[in-house]
Amino acid sequence: MISLPTTTAPHQIRLHFFDLDALIRSDSSAYIHLFSKMYRRFRADGTTPLNRPQVEFAVLTGSDNPWGQPTMLLDRDVRPLRDPRLLKAYAYDGILNAIVAEVRSHFLIHAGVVSYGGRGVILAADSGHGKTTLVLELIRRGFKFLSDEMAALGRTDGCVHPFPRSLRVRPGTLELTGFAEAASGAPEWLGKLLLDIDEIQPGSPGEPAEISHIIILQDPDAPANQNPDGPERQMGVLVDRVDEALLAAVRRIEDVTEVHPDVERGYPTLRVRAAHRMSVLAEIETICQGQQVLVLDVIKRPETQPAFDQPARLEAISKSRAVMELLRRFQGGHKSALLQEEFGGSSSRLFLELAALVGRADCHQLFVGPLHEMADLVCGLVNYPVV
Repeated sequence: MISLPTTTAPHQIRLHFFDLDALIRSDSSAYIHLFSKMYRRFRADGTTPLNRPQVEFAVLTGSDNPWGQPTMLLDRDVRPLRDPRLLKAYAYDGILNAIVAEVRSHFLIHAGVVSYGGRGVILAADSGHGKTTLVLELIRRGFKFLSDEMAALGRTDGCVHPFPRSLRVRPGTLELTGFAEAASGAPEWLGKLLLDIDEIQPGSPGEPAEISHIIILQDPDAPANQNPDGPERQMGVLVDRVDEALLAAVRRIEDVTEVHPDVERGYPTLRVRAAHRMSVLAEIETICQGQQVLVLDVIKRPETQPAFDQPARLEAISKSRAVMELLRRFQGGHKSALLQEEFGGSSSRLFLELAALVGRADCHQLFVGPLHEMADLVCGLVNYPVV
């Protein structure tokens, strides 16, 4: 971490995530207040020893700093922001991504998690497939909440653990699931409401649970032969700017067969087709860092959203298929300390341990449809009373 004088970032919050401590500093008390709201269940209580690995971050909102502009410091990486609008998104996603990349004690998978009777149900889905909405509907019916975004699979106890960062939800989602009153007075972050689960459904936070079911949410209209991990894989790399030098450098990467810029969410996206996507992504990130281009997001699958207008249905899938779906959503990517330092960079070894960890789980895909039908199917699957 680059050393900053206390006067540059006088406000701070200390958090802990499993085997990792994190210190976040800022020149803005408003940002630290929002982090306190966002991560209230991760706050260090003063009794946790600080001899564990630690990462440090800084959110500098003004120009009175060594870089003369809004800047994010992600442990050892400095990210000056030419566009100040990016700061909130970087503060929300950049810090979390940097933290999960350093956690080694748990597999962190992008998925929602609920539990019933000590049995954990993992709900994995691509963006726009209704994961958070389904989690909230199951909470309304009496399930316990572990996370709407991160399945934390403990490597030593084989349980799925809570990862209760505050939810970011639209008012419409709260209305759809019967929690409209929770929107009153809630702070907003990046266009969504920021709420702790107890502010939505008091008493719903759950404890670590046995991994009982893995459910992959699927679009019924997606092509049956769609294989995002085939010999040539597509991905989108969202960046803050694109020029010919960047495009030329990416085209020179050996495994890249196609690249072209597109506009996505107000910023350009590099649409890339390549073999060996993981290694290609690492090279693209290195190129961007050298050219001072910010990588804002990586989109590994087509961003199509289901219509939710067909009957929901469940279909059993193999254990290996379920593990592959979880592995595609593994957080930390090629920079993960778990992958690089615990497994020596071997995705095969990571796959094998993850498969052993979820070996007793029942695995299904849920073709999405109306919310009440999806929730009924999940309830039936775990023998929870259908309401």
